[in-house]
Amino acid sequence: MGHSDLSLGLSLCLLLLSALGAVTSAENVAGTEGKSVYLTVKLDLPAMRQVQWRVNSSTLIVIGSTGGSPAYTDNYRGRCHLYDNTTLRLDNLTHADTGEYSLSVSNLDSGATVTGSVYLTVYSPLSYPTLNVNNTYPVNDTSVTLHCDAGGQNVVNYTFYKDGVTACSQPHVTCNKDFLYFQPITMSDTGRYTCKIENPISSNTSQPLSIIVIGRVSGVTLSSNASSGLLCPGKDSVTLTCSALGTNVTFSWYLDGAPLPQDSRYHLMNSNSSLIISPVERTDSGSFICIGSNSLNSETSNLLTLRLGCTPDGNVQCNAVRLGQMVTLSCSWPGGNPAANVTMIFQNTRYTEQDTVTMDVPLNDISSGAELTCLGTQEGHFSFSTMILGTPMGATSNSVSLVKKGENVTMSVNLNWNRNVSPRIQILPATFSWFHRSSDRPLSVSGGKISVISSDYKSELVISSVTDSDNGIYECIAENFIGKSTFLFELSVTAGSNQLSPGAIAGIVIGVLFIVALIPLTIFFILRKKNNKKTPTPTNPVYENTGPQAPNTYDRVILGSKENMAESKPQESGYQELQFPHNNVYNHLRKTPR
Repeated sequence: MGHSDLSLGLSLCLLLLSALGAVTSAENVAGTEGKSVYLTVKLDLPAMRQVQWRVNSSTLIVIGSTGGSPAYTDNYRGRCHLYDNTTLRLDNLTHADTGEYSLSVSNLDSGATVTGSVYLTVYSPLSYPTLNVNNTYPVNDTSVTLHCDAGGQNVVNYTFYKDGVTACSQPHVTCNKDFLYFQPITMSDTGRYTCKIENPISSNTSQPLSIIVIGRVSGVTLSSNASSGLLCPGKDSVTLTCSALGTNVTFSWYLDGAPLPQDSRYHLMNSNSSLIISPVERTDSGSFICIGSNSLNSETSNLLTLRLGCTPDGNVQCNAVRLGQMVTLSCSWPGGNPAANVTMIFQNTRYTEQDTVTMDVPLNDISSGAELTCLGTQEGHFSFSTMILGTPMGATSNSVSLVKKGENVTMSVNLNWNRNVSPRIQILPATFSWFHRSSDRPLSVSGGKISVISSDYKSELVISSVTDSDNGIYECIAENFIGKSTFLFELSVTAGSNQLSPGAIAGIVIGVLFIVALIPLTIFFILRKKNNKKTPTPTNPVYENTGPQAPNTYDRVILGSKENMAESKPQESGYQELQFPHNNVYNHLRKTPR
């Protein structure tokens, strides 16, 4: 095709467009069922014009001209209105009104016509959709589909949610309009799902749908909490735990291939996933298994056999006992089941037996400080101990004591080994004797003033209410078959406090209270005596005459002269010693009649 032919074609198109008028693209308009909508097309409007609205290009709705009344067709008369600006209002919308509405405007002067259109979609308010799954019990690692059923409603958009979060973002999840596809579904997809539908006038969300992904039973494992591995029949308890992967797994238990027997010692816990045996017995020595099951499959655990036996009590013990000129050395670790292997090591010699091993050694062959070592092993357990065969060694509570008279004092000796090694170091037991240097005899503990409390490795001397006679040096002799050691103490009794004892203070208080109580009684009797007297009281003292050889001291006051002689002090004694300056005058006094 030449250049002139192309230009001719373009010119013909332009002439055709000029003859038909301008054409505009259609706009989308949303309407609500039962309500009204306004349809407007933006066109250049001539002063003198004829207007036509059609639906779907063929059905005429209305024709109107400048200055005239619009003419409506039968199907739209009474439910539409044409405005002067060419806007068309449709009332009482139905879904049948959905379609393309075109407007044509003709210039009555020039004959030119312009057209435009809008697309009307009539929507209803959305009701709840229903979310469905194609498999009520979705299985892990299978394909599953969710469908958001809107029931034929005019829906523009669908959105799926899991636990409130958009569900279509996972790589194995695909969403296409009203469908969601799991390809495949996994255990992590378990949750609550909803779908939301939307159109231009409303939206609504479905009720939640719970999706529980069922996993096949796998990884069934049986384990025990017996960390030591050895269980003592009749004493120890054990917990067996059956664990498994999967959904809604149930557990069943078997012993030696048969269902677990009825036994009050067996306690199933935690939905039968745990078995507590309390206590274990010899009958539990077989093989245990558990089986995990759900609606998809079953799987059996590993075999588990309990190791029954008893660990020896405590630690292995060393001992040495003298019998005459021989010493019996022993190592023991009894109580194990099976029995423990016990090894004795002495003077580079090893002896091994079960539970206990002994050896007799001459006393003269044991040097002070020799070591007896005992080792014990049993079913993975290990124990050792060492005894030092030496003279007693230890520490004292205090070598010098200053104690006040009347107080108590305690002196003590504790035997120990001074080498900084394992705490499993034993020493020979000893006997203890206490002496006061003032006497070569052991202290007497009779009478309760002195008491001695001793064990194999400790001794205490207690002296109650010390006195001056308790001063001095005390010695404690600790002795075993290797030798003996002496521990010295010095006791210094000091004078007690000048303060009165509680007993003395109590006595004084009681005496004062007694005197205070007597004063009112004394005054009462004196006043009563005065009132009862019928003769006047002599104004001068009257004394007995004891003859020419009477001494110048008188020890008796005649009753009735006491008040004057005592210068009105009735509390003074009724007897007074009188001193006369002129003995020759008073030696011849006669007894005065009363």
